[in-house]
Amino acid sequence: MAHRLIAIDLDGTLLNSAGRLSQRTADVLRKLARSGVVIAPATARWYQAAVQPFAPLGLSTPAISAGGADVRAQDGRVVLQTPLPPAFAAFIADLADRAGWTATLSTPSGAFRRSNELPPWAAHAPGWLKPVTTLAGADLDELLSVLVELGDSSDELAGLSAWDEQIAVRSARAFNGNQLVNVTARAADKGAGLRALCAALDIRLQDTVAIGDDEVDLPMFEAAGLSIAMGNAGATVRAAADMVTGSADEDGVATALLGL
Repeated sequence: MAHRLIAIDLDGTLLNSAGRLSQRTADVLRKLARSGVVIAPATARWYQAAVQPFAPLGLSTPAISAGGADVRAQDGRVVLQTPLPPAFAAFIADLADRAGWTATLSTPSGAFRRSNELPPWAAHAPGWLKPVTTLAGADLDELLSVLVELGDSSDELAGLSAWDEQIAVRSARAFNGNQLVNVTARAADKGAGLRALCAALDIRLQDTVAIGDDEVDLPMFEAAGLSIAMGNAGATVRAAADMVTGSADEDGVATALLGL
């Protein structure tokens, strides 16, 4: 198989438990990019955060971001965006405030990071990340995805069931290992994102590799020519993959890519 595009989840996959990209993995990615292989982050993060880890490497990458709801080419051109229903955006903003959730709401221009207290870095946040203590008045007309950090208020998630026909809810993971819930429009997932990106770049799906560690990656596994699960992935994700590599802290991505 000629591997022309590699779609890689970030947190718990490309990035280790400290939220960092190892030097070994960075060197492998640069080598592949120089050989013409397209490297594409495929993440529940919003677009600007999806491409951020690659800037220090000098790599301009396309991205499958917001859990597949926001797909863009190397130059930032929008390939596909699948927003949540406007009525749901209003509903989830109100629910997040009432439940006191720590949540990140992605839009085409960036993200709102809602928490009960502003974090220490709030005053120095980049323009595309807005830390807030309430989502009242936030511009969510083009809401693409929601990431909710599970905690004591996770019982409130039952309220999402009324929207089952319009939304999809999948598990994901933060860079610090915290379990998250990723909410997108029902038609949006990483598999749909990979298909759209391949169509835009004229790359066959059988020439792609998908690497991930969580439930949110499974649609991408189904679409890709080769799927690779991290050693730190759950049993269901490992069973769904064509092969399993080491954990994120063991440079599993580099090990897998060097073996292709």
